[in-house]
Amino acid sequence: MTTEEQHPQKLFSEFTEAGAADWEQKAREDLRGTPLESLTWHTYEGLDIKPYYTAEDIASLPLARQKPGDFPFLRGVKSGINDWLNIQQVQVEDDSRASIAKAADALQRGADGIHFKIRKPAAFDVDYLLSTIDVSRHSISYMLQEQPKDFLERLYASLEARQVSHRNLKGFVLYDPMTAKGALTKEERACTARVLDLTKDSIDFYGVTVNGTNFSSIGASVTQEIAYTLSAAVAYTDRLTDAGEQLESVLRNMQFYMGSGTNYFFEIAKLRALRLLWAAVAEAYGEPALAAKLRIHSTTSSWYQTTLGPYMNMLRATTEAMAAIIAGCDSLTVLPFDNTFRKPTEFSARIARNVSVILKEEAYLDKAIDPAAGSYYLESLTHQLAGSAWGLFQEVEALGGFEAAYASGHILGTITEVSRRKFRDIATGRDVLVGTNRYPDPQEKIDFDPEELIQSADFDTTRAAYPTEVMRMATELHLRKRRRRPKAVVAIVGEAIKRHVNATFAQEFFSCAGFETEVAHFASVEEASDELDRAGAEVIVVSASEAAFVNEFGPRLRNHHAKPTVILAADPEQMKEEMLANGYEEFIFEGCDMSSIMELVHKKLHGTESDGGN
Repeated sequence: MTTEEQHPQKLFSEFTEAGAADWEQKAREDLRGTPLESLTWHTYEGLDIKPYYTAEDIASLPLARQKPGDFPFLRGVKSGINDWLNIQQVQVEDDSRASIAKAADALQRGADGIHFKIRKPAAFDVDYLLSTIDVSRHSISYMLQEQPKDFLERLYASLEARQVSHRNLKGFVLYDPMTAKGALTKEERACTARVLDLTKDSIDFYGVTVNGTNFSSIGASVTQEIAYTLSAAVAYTDRLTDAGEQLESVLRNMQFYMGSGTNYFFEIAKLRALRLLWAAVAEAYGEPALAAKLRIHSTTSSWYQTTLGPYMNMLRATTEAMAAIIAGCDSLTVLPFDNTFRKPTEFSARIARNVSVILKEEAYLDKAIDPAAGSYYLESLTHQLAGSAWGLFQEVEALGGFEAAYASGHILGTITEVSRRKFRDIATGRDVLVGTNRYPDPQEKIDFDPEELIQSADFDTTRAAYPTEVMRMATELHLRKRRRRPKAVVAIVGEAIKRHVNATFAQEFFSCAGFETEVAHFASVEEASDELDRAGAEVIVVSASEAAFVNEFGPRLRNHHAKPTVILAADPEQMKEEMLANGYEEFIFEGCDMSSIMELVHKKLHGTESDGGN
């Protein structure tokens, strides 16, 4: 071997090598006095994310240099290509034959498999399914809320009658009372054991699915989603082995069903951390090699889906799907963009299906296994998430395991604590849902009945956007009853522009709430009060450059004939009582609680309607 081969020449050798300290020094210089620490991101997971990462951050992480297939399978077990199955979700209505026909059509148009959501398993036409779709060729899965044992026994009996081997089945059964209710009854445990018995010889058909979306869909942090999914999986393993099932059979037939949200890099790291920790669990059971058998099905998140600006859901779903694929999911479902407010149309189902097709056929995401490998940030984040989730998992185990922790209120309590913070950050504008609480489409037409949707049992009230949507729909109801949108005028008095930042925030807020919004500039309080008396606005937001204007404006508007809600575009700080006394009813500024403002506004709006508009 030559000296040149032993010491290959470095690219860009004319540049001085920079370490973490050099980057930090340069960053501090560029910030010009702003503390570098102010750029640290404090996440819902309790992690502190630095503004940049270097090689030094992963120097002590030996797993970062592992190959795919190496225990503990952080990088997965795929070889050759990063393939995944494109699974289309089909809601089965009373006429199961129509749903099966829809599924067969989807399989001809790019779907690799079907995930049936079956509300009435006894009414599902198994014979028609087998005569219509080749279940030994396509991945066919079933979400069952009840009677999974009876359903599978019918399926297997029909297969036998047709002389089709059940060993060739592909897909999974999603029946998970553990994560849905926090425990298994004696009957549910026996039912799950029977499902396992039926499916254990069907190597590519998974009988035990742990549904992590039962946590993510109600606002859990990524750490909580990982930890509680793992804990539920351990609870299933213990209950099934206690019922006489073989440990190997349980671990070989275990699948995780995970949501993929909009926090792109966290979602990539999530599945990597999940595989890493599942390997630790399998090793604790004395079966480390079986960790390689874990299957992960991903679905785009319902938590981040919105009813308003629904086309934004197409964009969200694309990044969510990319994250799951880069993380190495085995199969993927992309939810239709209109999933929150109606039965998906042929168009929305096709768009959802084609997201996965494009990411494979045009973006070539199947050509690289674990492309996140070696990224300073993603490798560090994977281990941070794994460490945090493992600590929470151990905390649950110390409380007696998943069922005991759930029964005590610990699991739902900790998730509620995080989800409330998320709702608050959306209400204050700190977190953005494009098209819902920021950048609304002023021309958007709502083509459904808001009142009927809100009262529907199928309307998902746990989503991040729900509180904001309810406010907007209340505005829509006002429009339909009064034949016009309620109007909000942002009155800017004076010239000090920096004092009017909150006015811009107010304009965007009322636009998001569905109001006709107008910004008007006035030189004096007298001019403003004269003009606003003729404006016919339900809401007047006052932004004044001088305190004297503020104090004078409120009392003048008290006698406004339309009795509008008068809001001050400022943080009143120590002057709240004085401002209320001067006629202001609320205060709007960046970081305020917008839900309380809209509650007041709509209360007055609907109070006016009930009085006959007088």
